[in-house]
Amino acid sequence: MNSLPVLTLFSLIAATPTFADALSRVLDSSGFAKAIYITLFILSVFTWAVVIKKLIDLKNEKRLGTSFRKRFQETGGDIMVLSREGIIARNSPSRIFVAAYEELRLWTSLDSQTGTLISEKPIGPALERTLDRAIDAERTMWEWGVTFLATTANISPLLGLLGTVWGVFSTFQAIHVEESPGLKTVAPGMAEALLTTIAGLLVAVPAVVAHNAVVRRVNAIEQELEHFAGQILNSFERQVRYVEEMGVAGTWKAGTPKTKGKK
Repeated sequence: MNSLPVLTLFSLIAATPTFADALSRVLDSSGFAKAIYITLFILSVFTWAVVIKKLIDLKNEKRLGTSFRKRFQETGGDIMVLSREGIIARNSPSRIFVAAYEELRLWTSLDSQTGTLISEKPIGPALERTLDRAIDAERTMWEWGVTFLATTANISPLLGLLGTVWGVFSTFQAIHVEESPGLKTVAPGMAEALLTTIAGLLVAVPAVVAHNAVVRRVNAIEQELEHFAGQILNSFERQVRYVEEMGVAGTWKAGTPKTKGKK
């Protein structure tokens, strides 16, 4: 009696379809089911292409972005030092810094005697708007592929369900034609129905996981950029002086970029 569970387990393992069996059933399926398989295969290929690209891009962004923020802290955000080094906009923090610096050049001039930047008007609001636009542009760039992942995650199970319904419909048609339907009549249609469901889920699950991971990382990047934008504004506040119409010198007061809601 103790050997019965073991024999049952081996029977179940022996009855489990192998990859070759599943592939054979896919190749023997109807034209409609094959169209679904091909569509799901294409979606899967593009999904993994987006996932791999995102993994590489986000890894590089973390390394390069951390390096630039560290250099910014080491120089105390000194505009002159950073501009002389020649900032290469290869990551999000450096790109928003360059955007703010280009806006700064439009509003200021360099005092050759003191080596300070002078502006006739307070430029804090203009820099804030520039940084906000730069952050929006970065979020849009990093959200590339997210819509495709969401679309794949939503339609793949539906395509699998469509194949399931078609397989069940084919089964009932076969039963209607046969006078004495047996397992050989029912099995092909049911196998086709189940395989399309499995295929849809195999495509949808990675897309859902990747979509959630990318959205979470994009939100984290946006928060980091908003924090860094505040540091840029504070740094410029310490270094830029302006002359009012009455000729009184002072420093312009910078605020912080607006905080955007999660998308």
